[in-house]
Amino acid sequence: MIRTRGLKKIYRTTSEDVIALDGIDMMIGDGELVALSGPSGSGKTTLLNVIGTLDSITDGDIEFDSCSLRTMDEKAKTAFRRLNLGFIFQSYNLIPVLTALENVELAFKPLSRDEMKRLDVSDIRAASMEVLKDVGLEGFEHRKPGELSGGQQQRVSIARAVVRRPSLLLADEPTANLDSTNSRLILQLLARLNERYGITVLYSSHDAQVLGSVRRVVVLKDGRIIEDRIC
Repeated sequence: MIRTRGLKKIYRTTSEDVIALDGIDMMIGDGELVALSGPSGSGKTTLLNVIGTLDSITDGDIEFDSCSLRTMDEKAKTAFRRLNLGFIFQSYNLIPVLTALENVELAFKPLSRDEMKRLDVSDIRAASMEVLKDVGLEGFEHRKPGELSGGQQQRVSIARAVVRRPSLLLADEPTANLDSTNSRLILQLLARLNERYGITVLYSSHDAQVLGSVRRVVVLKDGRIIEDRIC
């Protein structure tokens, strides 16, 4: 599904070049549950952002179902994200004045009529309610983020990320702001969604609980892969 070839990311400043990724060769298959691990500054979040087309490629390439991401212009990248990717952030990124249901419905707002047809979604509210049920928030759909616990807010974030049934779900430190109990519940939920919908899940994390919940761990150091192990 995803293949990186000699992938490099260099941040250029006026004083020096900072090499964040230094020749990453990696392949992730459909339906895998994988964690990128490593110390702070190892390149795991950068790799997640580059795969998610949120950051540019300096050299090398990423292929997604044999389609080159490097050759895409910004318009093509935006369409690619809308139809293929879901994002989960450690800060939740919910709109505080909207309800849980309205926050999930936001995932459909950027889509064109043709894109909605491709997703085969005719009723946005029904689709959003279905996924809120999937994440255990039935009965909480009319509450705003400030009326929800941290774990519940992360569940809304997950619902918003998967409501369009993306091929790939990217999660940057998804348990960083949660206690151990809520972290475990969130990881169990994501594993269940991975199995139910066949969504490929890629974490960026150094949390031992996250690393223990996946089937494969890719360890980075100084922008290079130093270990790739099956769990």
